[in-house]
Amino acid sequence: MQRLRLVWLGQSGFLLETAEARLLVDPFVSEHPSRLLAVPELEQISHEIDALLVTHEHVDHLDMGFLPKLLAASPRSRIVLPTPLRDLVSPPAPSDRVITVQPGTTLELDGWTATVVPAIHANVPQDGYSDGDRGDGARFVGYVLRMGGVTVYHAGDTLLTDELRTGLHGLRPDVCLLPINGRDAERESKGIAGNMGPRDAVELAADVGARVLVPMHWDMFRGNTADPTEVERIAKRLGAQIDVVVPRHFSPIDL
Repeated sequence: MQRLRLVWLGQSGFLLETAEARLLVDPFVSEHPSRLLAVPELEQISHEIDALLVTHEHVDHLDMGFLPKLLAASPRSRIVLPTPLRDLVSPPAPSDRVITVQPGTTLELDGWTATVVPAIHANVPQDGYSDGDRGDGARFVGYVLRMGGVTVYHAGDTLLTDELRTGLHGLRPDVCLLPINGRDAERESKGIAGNMGPRDAVELAADVGARVLVPMHWDMFRGNTADPTEVERIAKRLGAQIDVVVPRHFSPIDL
């Protein structure tokens, strides 16, 4: 079986490594006035990257400060992102290095098979929660990534909805990387769009038959954090047969 290593970069950012390829998903590694986590050493995550996968355009998922550094350090890397976001990255990304996707797209990336699935979110809460389609395609997506015998689902930012469950039907991820910061009226009044919460994450991971749940999107910004140990407590209370792995920043998880 192919060995797979995950490295959590904080928030929703992950480096996925095998012997053949290195993928980044939603790395946010630039300075920000509300950032609670130190910026990592960029050399660790910018060299020998085969593809950067972006789930949506929020700054903590599409880090435009990091993008030129990645393109220079990994001159063969490709940028994968929802179709309506192409103009946000071109420039600095050359058009032949940009791959646009929509839910239902499947593509091959250096031995990985990536299937694009729906996500239900909002640029700002006042827009209402949806896939973000303004007539040019969904702006919010997730990715189901297969390599060897392991399948990993990165949800991006999303609520738990029937549309999301339908999009995941039959994909059977072994590992779910799911946001847990939830949503509430106070944060939405400040323009912060919410996500599924700890119970939603446990229910979704159980529904899709995952073996491992890694809670994400709980650590980065002052005023928008959550307690990942709540996921462990809920999983135990519900009797879910899931191994909840609370990640540590920049520490590998070997699968």
